[in-house]
Amino acid sequence: MSTQQTVHTGESVEERNKKTIRSVFDVFVNQGDFSIVDKIYSPDMIDHQPLPGATEDLDGVKYTIAGLREGFPDLHVTIEDMSAHANYVVIHNTWRGTHKGEFLGMAPTGQYIEFKGVVVWRLLDNGLIAERWGIGVEGNMLEVLGMRRLAPSARGGARAEARRSARPGSVLVPLLPGKGDRWAEVQAELAGPRRLAYEASRRRVGIVQESFAVQNVGGQDVVVLQVESRDPALSGRKLRDSSDGFDVWLREAAAEVFGSDPWAALAGGDAAEQGHRWSSVTSELVTR
Repeated sequence: MSTQQTVHTGESVEERNKKTIRSVFDVFVNQGDFSIVDKIYSPDMIDHQPLPGATEDLDGVKYTIAGLREGFPDLHVTIEDMSAHANYVVIHNTWRGTHKGEFLGMAPTGQYIEFKGVVVWRLLDNGLIAERWGIGVEGNMLEVLGMRRLAPSARGGARAEARRSARPGSVLVPLLPGKGDRWAEVQAELAGPRRLAYEASRRRVGIVQESFAVQNVGGQDVVVLQVESRDPALSGRKLRDSSDGFDVWLREAAAEVFGSDPWAALAGGDAAEQGHRWSSVTSELVTR
């Protein structure tokens, strides 16, 4: 029934699903109200990126949130950006809290932490949450706590200053069948011979960071495009309309592997293995 509207309310499936995901954070995570769990999660849901020690099922979800709230009593999550695509919802969020309780065996440090991540959710036709894929959430948190380093550390205050005024935008685009290898080739070019042109392009349109994450969602390989910019939609329009040689090449490559232009979707406000991440401040391009 994931076409245009739900039968009972007349609202779109996408809007219904976004409300459900908001309630995950507004009620379950931020307020610690576990009574909502059975109302919004499918009993056989799967969490594909659970925290260490947690199972991949609904019990693992409860274990994770209980542990987080014990370790960070003031835990609060802010949804920075959300987009819905039929039965899928993509969010970019920021987690904040103070480490006042034991967490994953680590004694309280009193450290205030702040970290970001992207999450893809799949919901069933009845509106219940069926699957979750975290992109950077768990790893970023552990890195901030000093428990495991998964990414380069920031160098000085320049990166933080540039990103402070940036806003996130994200788009989920399916890979066309058989195009995984071609997408890998495009990423290799971005990290290699086209790197300087890529960096110049992103600086030109005001993107301070961009990443592509490949996930298998419901048996379909999809790419989550995430950007940080003062105005993600404006940056998307500039890339969509650009006649620059590199921008034209990348749009054509994207059309080959996705069948569409993801930056055009970003411009319209449709706003894992990590492919690459680029930062305009440090000129780092990380290939994993």
